[in-house]
Amino acid sequence: MAKAKSTSARTATPGSIAQENPPLTAEERYRMIAEAAYFRAEKRGFLGGNVAEDWLEAEAEIDRMLREQGRLPSMTPEEIEQRVQGTLATDPAVIAAQVRAITLDALTRGHLDTDALRRVTAAVVKGAREGAAPLGEHGGQALKEAMRGLDEALAGAAEAAQLAIQEAAGRTGEFSRQGLKQAADDLATLQTLFVETLQDAAQSAKGVVQATFTELAEHARSSSSALGQRVKIALDQLTQAVTSGARDQAKKGTEVLRHEAALLAGLAAGLLQGIAARLGSKDTDKDA
Repeated sequence: MAKAKSTSARTATPGSIAQENPPLTAEERYRMIAEAAYFRAEKRGFLGGNVAEDWLEAEAEIDRMLREQGRLPSMTPEEIEQRVQGTLATDPAVIAAQVRAITLDALTRGHLDTDALRRVTAAVVKGAREGAAPLGEHGGQALKEAMRGLDEALAGAAEAAQLAIQEAAGRTGEFSRQGLKQAADDLATLQTLFVETLQDAAQSAKGVVQATFTELAEHARSSSSALGQRVKIALDQLTQAVTSGARDQAKKGTEVLRHEAALLAGLAAGLLQGIAARLGSKDTDKDA
């Protein structure tokens, strides 16, 4: 007699979920967008409309679906650089919002950890530097707007990290105090990462761009940036959560702490998606 299959639901592990919904490659995403754009044109009988608008609407639709499924492919540093560089030649009034959106898009395509923050920040700054260089005396203002967008995006990331730590602290038994403290310490270094990236960019730039990066680094160092203010608020509020919310156990091993860090980074990325949507809706309201 064949053995009856169990009707009890199985608990999905992170590994099994990743296997069922693996991230798409850039080529697969491109094909999905192309098909969606084609169907949009076909639906109206290929009459009227705008090919570029079809593509942009299809891209937004596909990316929204893939993001919900956790399958949106990561943005490469080169892709981030190119997108940011292109924004600096646009209307200065929209540069900050566009760079913020690009940064948040890149940060929400994976775990929100220190490596991702460092990689994305460096790519955004490099793209802004390359985009500002050909603009001459106008490059300084365009660069300031781009870095304002990056600053706002990183402030959103800091807020997401704070919320993730606070939520984890409330999950009694799931996270150690040691793991939460490490996450808070990583959050505290985000401001330093931002300042150092601006300083490095100044050293490799010339003229107006170099002077602007130097000015921006000094401004960020004084914690006058949106990121600096958010990090300060977050650390003040996290002190109580870290010391009293999590379990107080013996010192944890490296693998356990790495696992906790990955869970927190995934949680923070999900929270950042909500923050990104909130910021995007504010831009829409301004344009209305």
